[in-house]
Amino acid sequence: MAFAVEELAFAPYWHYHPEIELTLITQGSGIRFVGDSIESYQRGDLVLVGERLPHHWVSKDDSKDKLQKAVVVQFQWKWFQDLAELKPVAALIKSANVGLHFPDVNADLQAKIQDLLAIPAPLRVSQLIEVLFDLSNCTSPRALSKNTQFHLLNSAGEQQRINQVIAYIMNNLDQKLSVGVLADYCFMVPQAFCRWFRKHTSFSFITFLNKTRIEAACQY
Repeated sequence: MAFAVEELAFAPYWHYHPEIELTLITQGSGIRFVGDSIESYQRGDLVLVGERLPHHWVSKDDSKDKLQKAVVVQFQWKWFQDLAELKPVAALIKSANVGLHFPDVNADLQAKIQDLLAIPAPLRVSQLIEVLFDLSNCTSPRALSKNTQFHLLNSAGEQQRINQVIAYIMNNLDQKLSVGVLADYCFMVPQAFCRWFRKHTSFSFITFLNKTRIEAACQY
């Protein structure tokens, strides 16, 4: 499945799914969260996210770009497991359990990914195989997340709550934020908030805040 995403801003949506996901940013900039990785992204950013690896891309609507745009491709790991001819692709997908970033992707490969939106559905499979094969031959994919084990959100309410907290942090990075402020925002005592936040993000609140502030500063 290939689809285009176009928003004034990418809102926090910390989530995971059983599909493998390939995301190409075609316009915009912001902060990419994949597992325990927090980094800036910009146009041309390409990442392969493994199954059940939490992730989201977050931006603000005051970006110099009018829109944030991405091409997202999702597919099942089982498609590539049994064919000997696809071993290089299967190895690439398996290594994406920590998220893989592909720097300096050439224009031809980016065009192949964007073409997945327009070509007839039966041809998308062969085109996707070609894209993944090209990526398997890249010499410089970079692992993003050091951790592979995460507490997976198991309810819509839990997901909404963590995304509200991340949105609050992102919208107030230039303000004085503390454990006490966020604990009050969540109607928790500080100790409970710290445990809850680390459980869902794999970061202490202070580490998450500092890393996000550094990446936000890089945007400017």
